[in-house]
Amino acid sequence: MPLPSQIYLWDQRTLYIGPLSETLNLSQGAATLLVSLDKPVTFKTPEMEHPQECHSLLLPPGLNISIDTRHAIIANCNLDPMGSDFAAFTEQMNSECNKVKFNLKDVSLFKDKYQSIYENQMDTTDAYDALKTLIEYAVERQQLPHKIDPRILSVVEKIKSNVDDNLSIESLAESINLSVPRLVQLFKIQTGIPVRRYRLWHRLFVTAIYIGKGNSLTDAAVAAGFSDSAHFTNTFRAMLGMTPTSIILQPNSLKFNLPKSS
Repeated sequence: MPLPSQIYLWDQRTLYIGPLSETLNLSQGAATLLVSLDKPVTFKTPEMEHPQECHSLLLPPGLNISIDTRHAIIANCNLDPMGSDFAAFTEQMNSECNKVKFNLKDVSLFKDKYQSIYENQMDTTDAYDALKTLIEYAVERQQLPHKIDPRILSVVEKIKSNVDDNLSIESLAESINLSVPRLVQLFKIQTGIPVRRYRLWHRLFVTAIYIGKGNSLTDAAVAAGFSDSAHFTNTFRAMLGMTPTSIILQPNSLKFNLPKSS
């Protein structure tokens, strides 16, 4: 009997481990590291003439891409919004094509760690400890330090703590003593995506938390600040390349692992 897929929902990162039954056609909502645990996957951006095959790929936020997982067991980790993980993992990739970096230098290490999480069906604490070892491994080998602008971090925290409130860009800029154009510029540099897109991305995360607590999809979406379930579904499909029901109702089942504080 196949193991249930696992989705881990932490404050800074999320992790999905399991098979996916359909090709992903998406516009990245967050920087992502994808590792196939068995057979290779393929990816293609609009600029590429032919798909590229690999076992691991690192995607920047905001990228339009199609990924065929070929029913492989994959580990798909959405990285921290401030770009620290992405910067560290960038230096661990061997190849690059159209902004997609692929082929991890030590992919077997990542495969083994993710395989252990999946086969042992780890709880949220043990899984995060395992993930941290991979991030720390990359950070220890990082040559260029990644700088975090505390003003943008403050804006991110304000958005996260007011998930059901559309705080205006003007009020966010005023809170950190920046002009709107400067905030827009710095936010995109730091996170890779515009303020509005980050807000939508975080609402997807909050919706998943509510679903994991047993709420219906519609109630969870509205509680997270979406106008209705259709708005949530359209955002989910655009950013993750599939419908939410295709993940939630997959044949091998899906287990939500929530943060201990949720």
